[in-house]
Amino acid sequence: MESMRGFFILGFAICTFLLYQAWQKDYGPEAQQEKVEQFGQKDAVADSDVKSSNLIEVVTDVFKVKIDRVGGDVVYAELNDYNRELDSENERVVLFDYRDRLYQAKSALLGNGAPDNQLPRATYQTKQQNYQLADGKDELEIPLTWFNEEGIEFTKTFKFKRNDYEIGVKYKVNNQSANDRTYNFVAELIRDQKTTGLEEKSSFGMSPFMGVAYSPEERKYEKMSVDDLADEPVNVTRQGGWIGYLQHYFISAWIPEQQEQIKITTTVKPNQDTVIRFIQPTVSVPAQSESIINATLYVGPKILKRLEAAAPGLEKSLDLSWVWWIGLPIYKLMQFFYSFIGNWGLAIILVTLVVKALLYPLSAAQYRSMANMRKLAPKMQQLKERYGEDKQRMQQEMMKMYKDEGANPFGGCLPMILQFPIFIALYYVLFEAVELRHAPFVAWIQDLSVADPYFVLPLLMGGSMWLMQKLQPQSPTMDPMQQKIMSYLPIVFTVFMLFFPAGLVLYWLCNNLISVAQQQYITKKIEKQHAAKSK
Repeated sequence: MESMRGFFILGFAICTFLLYQAWQKDYGPEAQQEKVEQFGQKDAVADSDVKSSNLIEVVTDVFKVKIDRVGGDVVYAELNDYNRELDSENERVVLFDYRDRLYQAKSALLGNGAPDNQLPRATYQTKQQNYQLADGKDELEIPLTWFNEEGIEFTKTFKFKRNDYEIGVKYKVNNQSANDRTYNFVAELIRDQKTTGLEEKSSFGMSPFMGVAYSPEERKYEKMSVDDLADEPVNVTRQGGWIGYLQHYFISAWIPEQQEQIKITTTVKPNQDTVIRFIQPTVSVPAQSESIINATLYVGPKILKRLEAAAPGLEKSLDLSWVWWIGLPIYKLMQFFYSFIGNWGLAIILVTLVVKALLYPLSAAQYRSMANMRKLAPKMQQLKERYGEDKQRMQQEMMKMYKDEGANPFGGCLPMILQFPIFIALYYVLFEAVELRHAPFVAWIQDLSVADPYFVLPLLMGGSMWLMQKLQPQSPTMDPMQQKIMSYLPIVFTVFMLFFPAGLVLYWLCNNLISVAQQQYITKKIEKQHAAKSK
């Protein structure tokens, strides 16, 4: 029962922490002193209406993208491999959109005679309106061209690769005029605050984060909500890095060439449209010469390996909170098991086995302590009968008995304390890992990232807790009311687990069953040792 009391405290701490996380606001970054660089006076891309007749459609193996010939912005991105809902085979996740909402990736050149200096922005010319990555081809390039009044040629080329969520964006400025020219490259992500239906709440009221993110030079990752941006806009300068917009499971991010010095700024417009942008230093294009400016747009799922390859620090957008040091190894271990099993539920079970094996020395100490406490139960009952009215004397005699018998009533606390960050880390892994979105396990469980629809796993978990409770010794110092309260713990935890992701309940159920097996093994072993000593 002492162990169950500790178990209750642990559970209460977990639930309190998750409730806190549900209401916690993300703090904005500290103000940073801007470095003096040659960035030009204007750093915002002018808005323009999107017309269907001006759109170029690009289809690859991973997404369908639409590019507006006016300005050359990416205004639509549909992910081929991700259904909007579990059973919606004909409806995919859409990130960028221009139809009844605003979410776009803009890029522009600003300067005298540049294509994006004023409205209307330049309308680029292309050879065709529809492009598709052909079978047997690994790359697809779409060049857009425009000439200004001086005859300077601007070519904006989009480059797509097979099985890749990165889109290369290259400006080539061919200045055959008699004048030297200078330009600034600007990349923006602009988004309204309309919900998309993908911001669904997960278990226990915890809402996924939606807002901007960027990479401060000293921390590599900072995220800010729209409310924070309105109070404290971002204005920092750094080398390389990235800017992004986060939502549950997915991200869009602009990535400059990492040797470039950039200035990152944000704007919250009066209609609540949020803009995060970076602007690069002025690029000179002398007369009779040409210059090239490169950037990369990532738009897709938050898959760790892809994010790591795209830009330094971008993998931190897979936000595992303060338990990342546990969550990241758990996440990679799950990926390893899934690579040869092909079932995320079985991968979770194997991770549970590994965790229990690593904690076995501590668990063994816990179960030995329980076995010793069970052995002392008759003596503890005698002390209760002898000193029941004198609580202070009884505590003194009990501590003396523990010392004489070499028993530790707190020996089972450490494993439970260690379970807390592991539990929270796995919670964040299940909450953030897009691989577990719509991932089936068995029969009725077709999505491990949401609650069990028929509550089978929570009920089994409650049964495993009841079994653990029956196997643990009762403390004679506990009054009848406390014993009654403790007897309700399996029911209380079952109710809690009704709302947790099925994958997390599966972990807890397996953890309990393995604990029962370990406890029975160690208890019988100690009983045999005591019996041998008695003989």
